[in-house]
Order: sequence, then C-alpha cells, then structure tokens
Amino acid sequence: MRALSITMNKSEYEELVESLIGEEIQKVEYFEINYEGYETDFFGSECFDSLDYGANLHMVSGQVFGFIWGDEFFQYGVSILRAPLQSEVSECREIDVSKSNNWKPLIGMAITNTQIDWGWVKESGLFKKKIYYPQSIVFNLEGGGLVIISALEVQDSTHFGMADNITVFFDESNAVKYGALNA
Repeated sequence: MRALSITMNKSEYEELVESLIGEEIQKVEYFEINYEGYETDFFGSECFDSLDYGANLHMVSGQVFGFIWGDEFFQYGVSILRAPLQSEVSECREIDVSKSNNWKPLIGMAITNTQIDWGWVKESGLFKKKIYYPQSIVFNLEGGGLVIISALEVQDSTHFGMADNITVFFDESNAVKYGALNA
C-alpha cells in the first residue's frame, strides 16, 4: 500500500486535531493486513498496539476520525481523516477493539486536550532546511486516560520512526521509551 497523501498545511492539520477536543469515544476499530492464517484480536494486556494500517475513532457525536500513516508533510507521519479509513483502504481486516483491555476503560470518555509531537528530518546537503512532520498525536481523556497514536513500528525491543505502521500507546513512559514522544 502506498502512503496516504492528503493535502493539508500545518495549521489545517493542527485545527483538525484540536477539533477532537470535547468528542467522546464510542467505538474503536483497527485495520490490519489480512494475512492468511494470522489473526490477533488485540485483547491482550500490552502497553501498546502495533497496527499495519491504522485506526478509526468513532465518536458519540457521529463523527469518525481515521488515523493512518501518510506523507502530507514527509513520509511517514500520522495522517488524520475526518472520515473512516474504509474510504481509503480496502482488502484489510477490520477489528473492533472497543472491548479490549486497553480501550474498554476509555470508551465513553471525552478528549480533554490534544498535542502534536512534531518530529523533523533534514535532507542531506549543507543548506537544506529541516522538514517537520507529525510523528505522534497525544489525546488526554477524562479521568486521566491517555492515548498516543504514532507513525512508529515496534519489533521486539527495537523501534523505527517514520514507519508505514501505526502504534497506539496508552501510557507516556512507553511512548517515550519507544521514541513516539520527544522526551
């Protein structure tokens, strides 16, 4: 699959992320490659969930926000859609994770604050500028809940940023440990 390419500038991106403040999470879906003979339901008790494609957050208001890796700033950062991912991806496995150990306590909670963690890269060359891209989006929820969606891949004890993968963290310490947040 190619990176999702959305036309959006930095201020439009920030406004879209901020528009989630006050929204209550009703349902969460994950999107995975439909590997033959391999399935996970994400119902374990890991401190993060690692996804091939991304996630939909369904809100009580009826809005659906899709999160996937994309390249509107630099390949790969976190892309956000004001639409379900089904509008952009096909032939993948959809998993409702609303009742998983990580998501169940967060369903029905409102987003109280958002933050974008901007990473940067610099192309080779003496006078090249830094290019900033959204590495992670942080959502603070009522009751102290935390969700961090990052364009990051975790494999065993290593991690790779700017990845064609989305990792969802539920605590700050692991997000920092794996490079989803600038410490």
